[in-house]
Amino acid sequence: MSLELRPLEQRDFEHGFLESLAHLATVDLTPEEAIRIWRGRNAAGVRTVVAVSKEGSVMGTASLILEHKFIHRGGTIGHVEDVAVHPSHEGKGIGSAVVRAVVELARQSGCYKVILSCNDQNLAFYSKLGFHKHDNGMRIDLR
Repeated sequence: MSLELRPLEQRDFEHGFLESLAHLATVDLTPEEAIRIWRGRNAAGVRTVVAVSKEGSVMGTASLILEHKFIHRGGTIGHVEDVAVHPSHEGKGIGSAVVRAVVELARQSGCYKVILSCNDQNLAFYSKLGFHKHDNGMRIDLR
């Protein structure tokens, strides 16, 4: 399969990006609203990668958030977020490709580790990409 891995661009909001994310969780944003959020995320240093078909359709995405720590001598860790594949492109290696791309961005950014949270059904997928189970994840829902 021919695909291009590149940073998210404004045109992608009209070419499958939001539909890919909607396969992960409800998006409920217009392209214009999403573009405003994207601009703020860019300004904050969040990096979003998309896998795009030769026709220009977004097939999958993942984001990397960099966190500069006080511990580890001010080291940086990467948080992988919002890994999603368009429903019509599942099982084609796109999820693996976008995760590898953001892990490489983390490496290039000098991160000493990359972390993510996932549900139990995705443990095998991330294990194949070199991640291992570590600690326990917890959360509190505020809304």
